[in-house]
Amino acid sequence: GMDLPLLIATLILIMVGLSMILSASAPVSELSQGDGLALVKKQALFAGLGLAAMAFASTFPLERWRTWSRPLLLVSGAMLAALHVPGVGVTIYGSTRWLKFGPLFLQPSEVAKFALILFVADVLARYPRDGWTLVREYRDVLLPVGACLGLVLIQPDLGTTLAATLAVFVMFWCNGTSTMLMGAFAGIGVIGVSLLPVVMPYQRHRWMALIDPWADPKGIGFQIIQSLLAIGSGGIFGVGYGQGKQKLFYLPIQHADFIFAVFAEELGLMGSLGLVALFVFFGYRGLTIARQSLNPFHQLLAIGITALIVGQAFTNIGVVTACLPTTGIPLPFVSHGGTSLLIMMFSVGLLLNVSSRNHLALRLAGAPGQEDG
Repeated sequence: GMDLPLLIATLILIMVGLSMILSASAPVSELSQGDGLALVKKQALFAGLGLAAMAFASTFPLERWRTWSRPLLLVSGAMLAALHVPGVGVTIYGSTRWLKFGPLFLQPSEVAKFALILFVADVLARYPRDGWTLVREYRDVLLPVGACLGLVLIQPDLGTTLAATLAVFVMFWCNGTSTMLMGAFAGIGVIGVSLLPVVMPYQRHRWMALIDPWADPKGIGFQIIQSLLAIGSGGIFGVGYGQGKQKLFYLPIQHADFIFAVFAEELGLMGSLGLVALFVFFGYRGLTIARQSLNPFHQLLAIGITALIVGQAFTNIGVVTACLPTTGIPLPFVSHGGTSLLIMMFSVGLLLNVSSRNHLALRLAGAPGQEDG
């Protein structure tokens, strides 16, 4: 009953991630921690936990998650707010995104993204599709969503904010919200993003770096230039796994947000297209699961999770290939980051859960179940 192609695509992405983190981080980890495998071990541990979370999420009743959507959003909102309490949040690379629990670092924005999708799916599924005329109904959903996204934005974490906003937007659109309203939402979003360089000076630098990274090659343009050099030197087939040069202290945070550059350098255009194809395939399976679902909540949840993961993947690739301004956003399943991997795998578990429900519904309805889902 479970969607095997989706599961296989996810597992391939995780394996690609582990092998790329090994390649990208080994030289630096060897020097800084005396153990070239330090980051891979940590990521592998989270992948193991992620498999358990995925198995749990794929079997646990979906309606139970639904009843927890509001408390979960409140908790993640509280964690996001806690980041700004002096001495609580941990600041790395100028952004306060981590909470420290003993040896563990937790990234609340990763939890908040997931909580948002669960919450929006729950609220949208409550109302009839054409009954969305009242302001009250929008207030019920837009105020909590706006507050949560605002807390993520001020960390500052524009990448995550945009990915989550995009997913919520797609959910509204698929729920049949009128084109005029969607246009208004999009307009507000565009104005908001264009005002950011005015409000946040570091965003101005990032736009300048995007337009002309060579204007300040040692400063704001450094990361984009190094990323493009890595991708360019990969050519069609890459320089070979583990052979990349840019990761050797040229490309900052190469095992996290810029891992795609290392991938492109070592596996070339062909490898990169393969990775992009995996994400496209993931999106196709996710939307197929949504389309086959008869339950509005399940459908919206599947759409939200798929839009979030695929949207985030293409935002990350856009940043690394200098199509978008630099913003810290991990490549799902591939970048180094425990919280991100755990939540992503958990979300895939929910997608698999929806696909199992679809098959069950087909069997109960006496419809001939399709073999490949």
